Amino acid sequence: MWCGGRRSRRTHLGPASALLLAALLLGGCGGGDEAPAPTGPGSPPTPPPASPTPEPPLSATCERLPLGSATYTCKDEASTFYGDVVDAIATLQSERPEYFRGDIVTNEGGYYAGLIRILDRRRLCAAFDGEELAVKSSSEFSEHFKVLTSWGQIRRDYKGVCLPAVFPLARTVPPPAPAGCSLAPSTWAACGWADPQFLADVEAAIDQVLREKPELFDFSQTAPGSDWPLVRDLGAYHLAVTGALSAKGYCGLFDGEEIQLKRSNEFSEHYDVNLQDRYVRRGPGTFRGSCYPAAF
Repeated sequence: MWCGGRRSRRTHLGPASALLLAALLLGGCGGGDEAPAPTGPGSPPTPPPASPTPEPPLSATCERLPLGSATYTCKDEASTFYGDVVDAIATLQSERPEYFRGDIVTNEGGYYAGLIRILDRRRLCAAFDGEELAVKSSSEFSEHFKVLTSWGQIRRDYKGVCLPAVFPLARTVPPPAPAGCSLAPSTWAACGWADPQFLADVEAAIDQVLREKPELFDFSQTAPGSDWPLVRDLGAYHLAVTGALSAKGYCGLFDGEEIQLKRSNEFSEHYDVNLQDRYVRRGPGTFRGSCYPAAF
């Protein structure tokens, strides 16, 4: 019933990536090229860079409650929180109508994160495991709900109760922010489909890299049915695209598989800009989904 897993990612950096990675880390996420302040006798000490303000937890209630248990029993008993979950869905439809088209959810990650926030306002801890929404008010038990169909329609189904509460099994601590990113690290609660907001800038960044770094490509070989060239060094290519987007003010992170982008910690968008681990990938198919809050 409750899986709570995080997806793993594979890394395929090419041989030319190390030097490019070092250069990008110095200026990633919009970093500049200013010379360091002079030091020496009589020079004022250079203050350390200010740390980003930590993001508040998505659910303060969950932070206050104990962790869940890895040993539990699940039963089909009457629900305590069903009315709260149904009311939370109606509240979210009223507060964030852009997430819906009638009873069709158009922003999956925003939908689940929004429900978690609303239930937190009711002093209920909620989390999404990729399949079900789990809710608890103590460590005594948790209830589990299906709130979305596979085709994206709102669902209001109670699935049962587990004793004791089964989530979360650990506190999530996000890794440090990428170098040069002024935003605090963030952890996602839910990812899924949405309308992309950064796609035009991703396309422009690919154009820039194709134009400015032709040595990364073999233009004589293209993906079948397209003019997308072969990539000689996938790692260097991804890092160059990420660097071009960082220069536009994005916080960018190449995780070894996808390029993650954010302008705030409300959400991040994820792009796969290579095809078959061989060619450049272009167009709407590069967009893989959004995570709420941002995934890094």
